[in-house]
Amino acid sequence: MSISELIGVANEQVFAKTGKTLTDVQECILQQVLAGKKLKEITVTGYADSTIQRVFCPNLWQLLADAIGQKVRVNNVRLLLEKLQQEFKSGNPKKIQPPPSPPTRNVPHNLPAPSCTTFIGRQEEVTRLLELLSPGHAAHLISVDGIGGVGKTTLVVEAAYQCLQASYRNKACLGVPTFDVIIFTSAKKEYLTPFGLLPSLVPRKTLSDIFRQIARNLDDLDISGVSFAEQVDLIKESLSHQRTLLIVDNLETVENQQDVLAFLYELPPTVKAVITTREQIVFVPVRLTSLPKEDGLDLIQHEAQEKRVTLTHKDSLALYRGTGGIPVAISYAIGQLANGYLIKEVLERMSQSTGDVARFCFESSVKLLQGQPAHKLLMALALFPMPAPRNALVQVAVPEADPNTIKDDLARLRGLSLVKHEENRYSMLPLTREYALAELEAHPDFELEARERWISWYLRFSAEHGGQDAQEWQGQWDGLEQEWQNLQAVIDWCIAQGQYADFLKIWRNIEPYTQIMGSQKSRWGYWDDRLNWTTFLIQAAEQRGDWSVLAEVMVDRGWTLTSMGKPNQLEAADELFQRAWELRHHQDQLFQVRLAKNIAVLCIQQRRFDEAQTWLNQTLALLEPAQLPEQTRLRLLTQVHYYQGEILFKTGKYEQAKIPFQKALNSAQKNDWRRAIFCTQNWLADIAVKQGDLEYAQRILSEGLQVAKFNQDKCRMAFCQRSLSTLAKAQGNLAEALRSAGEAREHFENLGMMPEAEEAQTFLLTLSEVN
Repeated sequence: MSISELIGVANEQVFAKTGKTLTDVQECILQQVLAGKKLKEITVTGYADSTIQRVFCPNLWQLLADAIGQKVRVNNVRLLLEKLQQEFKSGNPKKIQPPPSPPTRNVPHNLPAPSCTTFIGRQEEVTRLLELLSPGHAAHLISVDGIGGVGKTTLVVEAAYQCLQASYRNKACLGVPTFDVIIFTSAKKEYLTPFGLLPSLVPRKTLSDIFRQIARNLDDLDISGVSFAEQVDLIKESLSHQRTLLIVDNLETVENQQDVLAFLYELPPTVKAVITTREQIVFVPVRLTSLPKEDGLDLIQHEAQEKRVTLTHKDSLALYRGTGGIPVAISYAIGQLANGYLIKEVLERMSQSTGDVARFCFESSVKLLQGQPAHKLLMALALFPMPAPRNALVQVAVPEADPNTIKDDLARLRGLSLVKHEENRYSMLPLTREYALAELEAHPDFELEARERWISWYLRFSAEHGGQDAQEWQGQWDGLEQEWQNLQAVIDWCIAQGQYADFLKIWRNIEPYTQIMGSQKSRWGYWDDRLNWTTFLIQAAEQRGDWSVLAEVMVDRGWTLTSMGKPNQLEAADELFQRAWELRHHQDQLFQVRLAKNIAVLCIQQRRFDEAQTWLNQTLALLEPAQLPEQTRLRLLTQVHYYQGEILFKTGKYEQAKIPFQKALNSAQKNDWRRAIFCTQNWLADIAVKQGDLEYAQRILSEGLQVAKFNQDKCRMAFCQRSLSTLAKAQGNLAEALRSAGEAREHFENLGMMPEAEEAQTFLLTLSEVN
């Protein structure tokens, strides 16, 4: 039995019961279920998976259950429809009386025209609101809150129109409640349109305005010429005899809000009151945030089609990011494009604090905070591109404030939907941040103080979480990793403002972190940052004649370039090391020993092996008289032996290479330097492969790979896999050799280690030819 036949059966049953057929969305869901898809596998273009699973599917099962007269679920719907089809074919269909056409009735209302032709997204929120409006739910005062422009009014009007349609038929359908009268009143002062801000001609700002709007929609109610108290009594009496949906839009601009809330609170149980507000109020809430990416992109495409604007997917993504998923900003942006503006111009206009979007969404809310700690917290939060830790935000904004006051101020910001709070961190939408940055710029004295405290906080933070050992695995970097983008913002500011001393301190704190991240994650981002930062420090140190720092930074930059390994980078490293060598007397003994060792490594990279040995001898000569801690001395000795072994290996002297490598291994073991232990053992395993001791090599390399994986060291993993591929080739296992070489190449590429990736690719080609 075909799926289309079964869908036809379902349509016949639903039509017989309701007088309507399945919607396109319902047919799409049913088709996938009948094709054998599980609930979590069902997709509908334009809707989030959660909406399909939690809203559309349950509604469809209930509709089918009402039509068929049996409980319907995803696992039995095919069986039930097939059974009905068999009954039709046998000539004994189950008789279902078609519903009588429900008489239409007059339902007084003054709802505004919908602001959109198609309601996009927010299906869960609409369902939630309709549930709260149903007679079976005890809530009689419901708030829909969220930042300006997020779609509060649109959502409520959409739900109200659904109630109106059900009320015309005098029959609740699929959970949509009915009312005898629907009253809408709005205190909105202005509307954001593609043409700019338009004023509301008659905003209903007072309780008396609301009373008059109610009276106009109730034929039997006349409140003219009576006292205020009598008006209240007359309205309550009239509303008690009819189910009423009362909508009070834009509560935050209503005068004497407490009086309005008191009136709404005391209304009879026949009334469901819905308020929209930018402030979170302690009633039964429906809380709106920006549209999820999928829904936001759907709205962008819908608006573009409506206004005949052509957008690429890249354009749509740029608009979603620029608008932060705020519906009113999306509609405004598409309108501006339709008016002839370029997308770049539209995005720039939207980010302006004095622009229409910013004024509409934020001006009235932020004006309430002027001169209060909450305003400082809002401005300070704009300094953090990523969610800010609470203690950092408070220390930057209002370090001397009373903790209880701060608690209230942060709650106020959340209540106005200006900030979000999650796991003791605070964040804001991109549009909100642009407005808050403009507010910060408009308060220069506070900005100066806040930025100084911002830099100081991250100086302390980086000192506490940085400065660890980049050459070992035991470092704990979680703190820096979590705060990295916020810390980068501080660094960018210091560089832009030429704050050399502060940045130098931060750089010294985080240098080991960026070094190790190049091994664990990728050299692309972290080491590009290292190069950018050392460019600034070298220029600044040279201008100031700070020769000690100049030498220090040159060596760091030279080591980064040496590790990156391309010929032009090695040449640049050579120049830096030579200049640093000329400045070595401005530094201490340890610096000079390390510099000589680094130059030796560079020579090895350039295959200048005789010069490399000379520099290693120079390292030993400098190391012998140096007064250094024993652990430091042993580390340097380990490195000298290690690189002596590498020179011998790369010149084909495998038996001789074992001697310095064994010395390096002994020193590393004595010093409990675990990373150096496994690096050295990797070389010894490579020698074993060359000399035919494959069993030893297998054991060492397998253990080394497991340890590298445990420590999430992708660099070590790549080198182990490269060695394992040569081992597998020696064992005659070409399939394993290809697999290991492929994994090594992939790791090298992901890490940005392009010379090593090219070597791995060459080896793969060699294996393929053999295969």
